[in-house]
Amino acid sequence: MTRPRAATAGACLLFLVCCSLPWVGLWNPNGVADTGLYSLYGTRMAHGLIPYRDFFIEFPPGALPALVIPALPGSNYVVWFKIFEALCGAGTIVCLAAILTRLRVSDRNAYVALGVAAVAPALLGPITLSSFDYWPALLITAAVTALVADRQKTGFALLGVATAAKLFPAGLLAVALLYAIRRRGRSSVRPALLSYVAATVVVFAPFAILGPGGLRFSLRTQITRGLQLESLGASILAAAHHLGAYEAHYTPNLPYAQFSGGVASAFATASTIVMLAAIVLVAWLYWRTEGETIDFVTAAAATVVAVVAFAKVLSPQYLLWIVALVAAASVRQKAVIPLLLFSLGLTQIWVPDRFRELQDLDWVTWVLLARNLLLVALFAVLAAGLRVRDPSAAPPAARTLRRPAGPG
Repeated sequence: MTRPRAATAGACLLFLVCCSLPWVGLWNPNGVADTGLYSLYGTRMAHGLIPYRDFFIEFPPGALPALVIPALPGSNYVVWFKIFEALCGAGTIVCLAAILTRLRVSDRNAYVALGVAAVAPALLGPITLSSFDYWPALLITAAVTALVADRQKTGFALLGVATAAKLFPAGLLAVALLYAIRRRGRSSVRPALLSYVAATVVVFAPFAILGPGGLRFSLRTQITRGLQLESLGASILAAAHHLGAYEAHYTPNLPYAQFSGGVASAFATASTIVMLAAIVLVAWLYWRTEGETIDFVTAAAATVVAVVAFAKVLSPQYLLWIVALVAAASVRQKAVIPLLLFSLGLTQIWVPDRFRELQDLDWVTWVLLARNLLLVALFAVLAAGLRVRDPSAAPPAARTLRRPAGPG
């Protein structure tokens, strides 16, 4: 980019305009989905109650800032929460611009990537600012930004904080370590892991001391969840239900829709296995590339898409995790742009107004299946971009990165 500051400012302005659209609702004092629950948690913490010890909370400790900061005395919680999330979303755009600058992309490619990230709220709709997922999205994007800027300790520390906020960024650890090895040699693994573990422990430790039982129960609740209705596995079972090959059952007394029964449990287990296999596949494919910075950015995007696409839980707001990284990877693979945008747009068809129809396994389940297949295609395109290249065709800098001269 020849004018990165102007491009970043323009993208942030477009993002604010999209957030202000009536169906996104930045300035609407009413929330959707879990904003009422967030308000309950945030208000309790603002009044001095300690989560995990004094009350149950299902989110990891790193998510707490996003819940308690909007709980200002005398404030409208939903309005402040949306403003906080909008600031996090703008932060992802700033990080994206920094990544694009490091990649030295053309102005046209940079404007397209920034534009994709900026218009995402308009396509995803009201859930964009009514969930706290722009917070972990900002943390993982900032971690990737720090790594490509050769700030290894900062990058791994941010990745640790991101893991403490939502757990899924742990999937990025393998690719990030391989990137560190290619940049600084194998001796970089230890300080990188120390930074990651230290940051994660710093966030978890106070609550592990004050409320160990509550924290343990919260983590177990998240990890042991079943096959959530909007996941890929559940959408396949919903299609089978329409075709008369499967009879769907829900787990009772849960605040979220989750299939129950032996078949659903098997699909949940298979989903986890496929997700882990996809993460390993991306790491292996990345290691076989020439080690350019764009290869790492593409691998990071593919890893997060793998988590979103194949995990047994896929809430609609999880798509916010992938927006900035996929936009960055689009400078090499233009095909990811329509796949991402259509995935966001299809999600808004049932969120939040037709979620009851989704639970009733009405026609909207076919839209759900189409959205999930688009996410699978998005992963496939990103993974295909991590192809082995001819070393003689790579630029000298890339060949140097493949085999560092020595430790550090």
